[in-house]
Amino acid sequence: MAVKHIPTGIVHSGAKGGNTECGFNTKESPSHWVNTSSRITCDKNGCKN
Repeated sequence: MAVKHIPTGIVHSGAKGGNTECGFNTKESPSHWVNTSSRITCDKNGCKN
């Protein structure tokens, strides 16, 4: 599954309510994250692998 960071528009690997594969905690600002089926756009280690 993928999760989108609304302020930046970047789509990460992971799910809302946990951590992204590159280490962001989606629980810190839950209103900034939304689950999506969009293609992952994050280039950081973990998400893009």
